[in-house]
Amino acid sequence: MNLKIDNQDLPIGITMGDPAGISADITILSWNKRKESKIPKFIYFGNEELLHRRAKLLNLKLETKKITDIDIPFINNLDGALPVYDIPIIKEEPGKFDKKNDESIVESILIAYQKLLKNKISAIVTNPVNKKSLNYLGKKYSGQTELLSFLDQGKIPVMLLTSDVLKVVPLTRHIPVDKISKIISKDLIVNTINIVNRDLKRYFNISNPRIVVTGLNPHAGDGGLIGMEEIEIIEPAIMELKKKSIRILGPLPADSLFNKEKLQNFDVSICMYHDQALIPIKTISPFSAVNVTLGLNIIRTSPDHGTAYEIVGTGRADPQSLIQSIITAKLMVSNSANKNS
Repeated sequence: MNLKIDNQDLPIGITMGDPAGISADITILSWNKRKESKIPKFIYFGNEELLHRRAKLLNLKLETKKITDIDIPFINNLDGALPVYDIPIIKEEPGKFDKKNDESIVESILIAYQKLLKNKISAIVTNPVNKKSLNYLGKKYSGQTELLSFLDQGKIPVMLLTSDVLKVVPLTRHIPVDKISKIISKDLIVNTINIVNRDLKRYFNISNPRIVVTGLNPHAGDGGLIGMEEIEIIEPAIMELKKKSIRILGPLPADSLFNKEKLQNFDVSICMYHDQALIPIKTISPFSAVNVTLGLNIIRTSPDHGTAYEIVGTGRADPQSLIQSIITAKLMVSNSANKNS
């Protein structure tokens, strides 16, 4: 199935996330900043009473309107009311994870996904969840990326973290460090970079992406002195990709790659593991980076942070990453639509 985005006026769908986390906080704060930050129209797939409880805790004004169907003219005329596709939950205790709402958390994702397939919304922005909550059809998923990959007929998902100054892709995601070298393969590198190269063109209007690949080991293996993965796996993958006229360089040492001068020389860095990618972008772009899932038939973005239970209801939650996630999703919808026109 190829999902074609043919209506740029459709709203973005925002999932509920963990009711006990900061998802409600940043959703409310984003809604209240919609005019000054020029945030595209969005619908909240979650619990309406949760939003009002959290708004009261934050001492913020919030007007909502419960909807049962996504009627675009109706939504456009709501003016100051946040449209809510209401999903029942068991009353949460702010800041404390409880599995009692796991089913509702997953239902929020499933309903948003179904509405996207029915062309009722144009993209999904997923609020942060606790990974313990992601159980569906008897299987536990390590992240929302993996759950959405399953829903999207097992497409290979690629996690892209993007900000206004840096784009990074972790080749491996939520796995123990001692398993990384066993999972990295030539095929994984080639398939991942093919997806990244294609989707940067499709969604970000980068006509000929400049891709750099890090090494796995310190100093990129130092010619085999500190490991052979670079020589036996990473370099052969890069050579194969170069034959396809992909602009690619590496493997390079990760410890010296992310300085200001070198950032100007590439569009995206493919890193070997989670922290190798996320530490630099969260340092360079704190609270403003966006998690984008490439490789799927749908457009999905997410804030680059977690549930932050310790600051729920304090007013200290920063909505900027969610705001940028919504704006990025809209940009991807527009660029994709232009490519298909």
